[in-house]
Amino acid sequence: LGLDHAHRAKDVRGKPLNIVHRDISPQNIMVRADGVTKLVDFGIAKAANKASRTQAGMVKGKLQYMSPEQVRGEPLDGRSDQFSLGIVLWEMCTGRRLFKAENEINTLQKILQNPIPKPSQHVPGFPGELEGVIMKMLERDINKRYAHLGDVAQKLKEYLDRSSMQAGEVS
Repeated sequence: LGLDHAHRAKDVRGKPLNIVHRDISPQNIMVRADGVTKLVDFGIAKAANKASRTQAGMVKGKLQYMSPEQVRGEPLDGRSDQFSLGIVLWEMCTGRRLFKAENEINTLQKILQNPIPKPSQHVPGFPGELEGVIMKMLERDINKRYAHLGDVAQKLKEYLDRSSMQAGEVS
């Protein structure tokens, strides 16, 4: 929800800031002692009204957590952060690295071309509903992802609400 808020932020005149974090990774997600999750390190975030520009050919962010469009140097919006967060969720749920490779070239190839395995390929009995959300976040075609991270948050909340009800029903 914090990322969704950043993506939808507007300046004082109501003009969208188009903030994209560009560095979503486990290292930048912190959980406080009370369970509240915080996203940190907006140091390389890009906003529409920001005066700085990235040099041609300069890559910003952690390679293994980049979206295909970020790797290709294309314009980014919040759906790029969504892909990166999808990687983090996939890894949290499977206990494996999704795009780990022996070198940067192979990592890029995995991000851009290799089939993305479903979590259920590594975790027997993985919940189909949760897998569907994660795999939609990891669509290489940006237009097939959720429109906003608020939509992802809603789907995850619905899943958690249903799964906790089911867990509560078990005696």
